Amino acid sequence: MNLTLNIPGMVVFALISSGLFASILLLLKRENRIANRYLALLVFFLSLWLFDTFFRMAGVYEQEPKFYFLPIYFSFGFGPLIYVYTLQLTKKEFHFSPRLIFHFLPVWIQFLFYVHLQIKDYSYRREFWLEIHRPYTYDIELALSFLLLLIYLLGSRKQVVRYRKKIENSFSDVDRITLSWLNKLQLALFILSFFWLFETIARLAWNVYPVTPYSSLTIGFILLLIAIGGILQKDVSRTTEDLSDEILDTKALQEFDEEVDPEEVKRIVSILIKQELFLIPDITLKDFSEHFRLSPRETSRLINRGLDMTFIDFINQYRVARFKELASSKKVEHLSLLGLAYESGFNSKSTFNRVFKKMEGKSPSSFLKES
Repeated sequence: MNLTLNIPGMVVFALISSGLFASILLLLKRENRIANRYLALLVFFLSLWLFDTFFRMAGVYEQEPKFYFLPIYFSFGFGPLIYVYTLQLTKKEFHFSPRLIFHFLPVWIQFLFYVHLQIKDYSYRREFWLEIHRPYTYDIELALSFLLLLIYLLGSRKQVVRYRKKIENSFSDVDRITLSWLNKLQLALFILSFFWLFETIARLAWNVYPVTPYSSLTIGFILLLIAIGGILQKDVSRTTEDLSDEILDTKALQEFDEEVDPEEVKRIVSILIKQELFLIPDITLKDFSEHFRLSPRETSRLINRGLDMTFIDFINQYRVARFKELASSKKVEHLSLLGLAYESGFNSKSTFNRVFKKMEGKSPSSFLKES
């Protein structure tokens, strides 16, 4: 077989090779091990999907028509896999249950559909392509892939938002556990859904069948994003374990009908200031609650209802106040800006800058210049 070697085709082949290699790396990665199995499978499925584009661009189909309808299409699984991956990262003690198998039935049907076609002779497959697949089922498959991906992305996004609200009520430093990469991945997949929709409309309205589908180009870039992000993603298993199921998000806590005891709120604030608990960089709600002999849920409710703020904002306001106090003191003139931040309870420059700007409306350096 003689392959047509051109730059676009070589780029697609490089993306496929990178994806297959990345799926192996994800399987071998120890951090987030169970979650990475789902991500590795997603990367693998995306890589297989790109083979169709490569075969077209390299002239494989023209030389070997039997390659048509190879069982390499698993687009119905993209959405469920990113959803299960998200659940595995963000839900305590999440396990793949038999109930979740239902979500993967479409991809099994898709797989068996192509296996059935592959075992048929070429004349049958050619007739099926000309009479059924190209005019009907091809577009239906693409549209359903778009729809399923969009539905599961919305579910994944909702779960990430719920997770972020919970960690803001459970941890005093969330920069390393906010899953910002997962947010970017979800945005990228939304873009992929848009291209899928555009391509489907182009086929239905103008009968456009490009040699290099627009969705394939986006799949290639998203594949790299998934691979790099998944490999670099820090371990969040310990965070998820510490995230008690009894901790509610801010909205749920504020909907409690029972009023909080103002004296209990004052007691929390008093002990926080007296013992300077805000200076502990990685203090969690669970650790914090032990100083008052209260449950994490009750402590979170007192802070949310009594002070109208999340746990992380409650702690950080005292850290910012301590920084401003130190910045005006001549006793610590020898400390740098970052040194002052560390002395105030922050444990990273990025966290300090973000929190300070959020609370003061200006950067720390601008504040010092104006002081």
